[in-house]
Amino acid sequence: MTIGLVLLAVIAILIFFGLSDKFFKNLGVASWIGFLIALALIVGAVIPNITIGGFTMNLGGFIVPIIGMIILAAFIGWNWDLARLAFAEISVAAVAVATRVLILPDNSGMILAASLIVGFVGGTVAYLIGRSRLSTLAAVMGGVVLGDLIVNLIYVYGIGGYTFSMGTRGVFDSIIVGCVFGILLLEAVVTARRAASNKRVANTSMSTESGEDVNKDDFDDYFDDTIL
Repeated sequence: MTIGLVLLAVIAILIFFGLSDKFFKNLGVASWIGFLIALALIVGAVIPNITIGGFTMNLGGFIVPIIGMIILAAFIGWNWDLARLAFAEISVAAVAVATRVLILPDNSGMILAASLIVGFVGGTVAYLIGRSRLSTLAAVMGGVVLGDLIVNLIYVYGIGGYTFSMGTRGVFDSIIVGCVFGILLLEAVVTARRAASNKRVANTSMSTESGEDVNKDDFDDYFDDTIL
């Protein structure tokens, strides 16, 4: 959980001081909403696990990500992007299940390894399928939680010897690492596309006597949340 908390603290500071306003403008979400989600994740993570009977849950790794996913999905709206988000979530969940079944949480090292693998691979899958900032974030949050639910069912009723515990065993770290890595990967692709577009525009300008043929639409993709 330490990795996730450190990353979230950095993100919260960037949001608080307005250093991420451009990102949230591209995302189509007010920066204060992003700050509240980050703060809720931090608070939920540091609150002790809640146990009800034989069920244990961590708010930061279970309840808050579900709420965050719902909020982000609402901004996406009722369209085909929502269907793509659902497919991305199922794919991220598959990554989480496969990884955590192969790497059982028998010690802290294995928990850390599984959480990082789910984070990096899940974030990549969320970006490749979601193809937008909103979908990438929502797919990681919803997908990792869904995967955790399936994994718990396998641990408790299949393998045996485990308790039903949602949002624990490195799930929080997987969510934060997945969100951060997925967005960094997306932004890297956007930056590369912008650089290629700038080069193409520069070559066009040099090959003509005036700049009338320069297509300003080449720059529009960066300001659109959807990465085609």
